Amino acid sequence: MAIKKIDLLYLLVCLIFAATIAVMLGNHDTTLGLYAFLGLTGIVMVMAIVIKPNLGASILIIAVYTNVSSLLTNQGYLGVIKPLVVVVFIAIMVRNYYAGQLPKGRTKTQQVEVFLILYLVAVVISYLVAANSDRAMNAIQDLVKDITIIYIILFALRKQADWKQAIWVIILTTAFVSLFGLFQVITGNYSQTFLGLAAYKVDGANIRLGGPINEPNMWGQVVAAVIPLVLFQIIHEPRKVIKLFSLGVLLILLMELLNTYSRGAYLALAVMLIAILFVFEKNINLTLGFATLGLVILILPFLPSSYIDRFSSLMSLAPTTDNGIYQDSSFRGRSSELLTGISIFARNPLFGVGAGNYPNNYQKYSQEIGIELRSEEREAHSLYLQVMAETGVLGIISFFGIIISLFIGLAKAAKRVTRNTNLIGWLPWINSLQVALVGYLTAAIFLHGAYIRFFWILVALSLTAIQLIDDSFTNDKQSLNREPEF
Repeated sequence: MAIKKIDLLYLLVCLIFAATIAVMLGNHDTTLGLYAFLGLTGIVMVMAIVIKPNLGASILIIAVYTNVSSLLTNQGYLGVIKPLVVVVFIAIMVRNYYAGQLPKGRTKTQQVEVFLILYLVAVVISYLVAANSDRAMNAIQDLVKDITIIYIILFALRKQADWKQAIWVIILTTAFVSLFGLFQVITGNYSQTFLGLAAYKVDGANIRLGGPINEPNMWGQVVAAVIPLVLFQIIHEPRKVIKLFSLGVLLILLMELLNTYSRGAYLALAVMLIAILFVFEKNINLTLGFATLGLVILILPFLPSSYIDRFSSLMSLAPTTDNGIYQDSSFRGRSSELLTGISIFARNPLFGVGAGNYPNNYQKYSQEIGIELRSEEREAHSLYLQVMAETGVLGIISFFGIIISLFIGLAKAAKRVTRNTNLIGWLPWINSLQVALVGYLTAAIFLHGAYIRFFWILVALSLTAIQLIDDSFTNDKQSLNREPEF
């Protein structure tokens, strides 16, 4: 009897599995035992993903949103995200090969993918002009890893149910991590950081929640981008239990966002709410909307003064304010960093100064600006200016190409589902993704791309949704055109 290829695969996996157990039991070296255990875990993971490929996407999403790799590195252990990406990618490819589901041409996402590759090319080219080649190489490796994650998600989520599950994995993981921050706020016990999942920073009189990345501004950006995914569940979910559960999750996320004290995240939240009310949910009950707004206004005076002060500091941006943004030392520093980014781009328009090389060029160019002189390296504090300064014209054009073509693709997908009753259930999910991207990109005006991997996860889910909708639309069209059998 002939042995099938799939049988050989499982036979090989079982042999490796048995050998790993033998090493663990027969060797007293704890380090070797640890690596053997990790190897065993990897084998089990590969087998699970081969059987259920969407599990691979969920594992990577959880790893990104909990920042587990950096947390392990901070504890002196090896980072797991890059090996994890390799393991999951191999498992997905093996599964698709044996199932006869290797990726085929994707016309609906092709434009985004072209710009994505062009952006990678721009980052790689910038390595040639980078003063700090190590930083440039790290930036290249991180981008390659993020692009690989995008394709893992694109290849792993082949059904609408799997895609929705991935969205819920993001929501639940963020809410789970945010619960630790809520515990800190309620109890006042900030010494308990839950193995680093609930880090914080002290900023004057305020204790700012930083989540698992320990960067309050950027964690606020991440949480803000998750909130629309929950809001659309509350608006459109027909099941009352899920609707009430989503409302509880929303309250947890709002408390987490509020206690990051991130003005960029507050602004992103305001922009997203406006987008939901006046663009995506035009038929929403205006009475309920104004009642909610009135409730918020009534609550504001009872909020702690620290929140009010943080909100009111945004008024420094008003053009009628004396000295404008320079009244606030934080805004003054940000202005210097933004103008320095423009200066770097003006001097190095073709290739920039190299990916990851804005910080080591800050001092050189900021002295010419003269707004604020600092002795340490600084970040660009704007994703867009960072891309311009570090990768030049090709980098910024390709990056904006990704964003614009992605929104065009999502808009076309939304238009397509409104014309097909079988696909209309996709509409709230597509809208929630568009708003999430708007929120993230709004906050990115004031924040650099140190944790841009959260953005790439949203890009991956957007591309997957576009592809799944196209597949469903094509299948429906083929079934309608198929001649009936007698």
